[in-house]
Amino acid sequence: MEMTKWQFRNPYHDPRQDTERTFVFGPHTLKIKQQHWDKVDLHHNTGYIVWDGAYLLARFIFERAEIQGKRCLELGAGNGLVSIVAHYRGAKNVAATDMSEYLNFLRYNIAQNVSSEQQSSIDVYELLWGTTTNINPVDVVLGSEILYLSEQHEGLIKTLQQLMHAQSVAYFIYKERRLNEHQFTQMANSNGFTVREIPKSALDAEFADEPYHLLKVTKKN
Repeated sequence: MEMTKWQFRNPYHDPRQDTERTFVFGPHTLKIKQQHWDKVDLHHNTGYIVWDGAYLLARFIFERAEIQGKRCLELGAGNGLVSIVAHYRGAKNVAATDMSEYLNFLRYNIAQNVSSEQQSSIDVYELLWGTTTNINPVDVVLGSEILYLSEQHEGLIKTLQQLMHAQSVAYFIYKERRLNEHQFTQMANSNGFTVREIPKSALDAEFADEPYHLLKVTKKN
């Protein structure tokens, strides 16, 4: 009997309402806890559920990105899916960062999906964009669905200037919601970075009809 391929989407159910979600990446089955609040919007509780963009970025780095042996950092890690997948893809170490309110939730999902012997390779940090950080520059920066608040773009770019060295690369994914997400590209290109869009064919084919954009960011020489 032929095995049915695991799929992300279910047209009969909204998995964002589940308290736990299952994801399959190669031989790894991940169980990601979600936490629900009465209010989830652009400014409240966004890190407690798995957004489609996080899955798409996790799938991209697992199947296509060259991160094996690299030092990685995730911005706006929330529930930790992307950071956990980066670990299993072979990153040398991963820094999962977010605001303080999400850190215990982030630690919980890491502990549930990474063996105790390997958990030392994933560090959890509070990181507020635009402020000075003691985190050393990394090789790869990751961010999913973090460009929807255009007023935060300036702080994000200041943080990237601290976290990226000359050979670093950042991958950001966002869904176009007409919230001036594209202004990030303009601002980054004017502040020492080069931003290019990766062809949509690099994303999971299940989302071919959705307005997702995957960006690759590097520092200008």
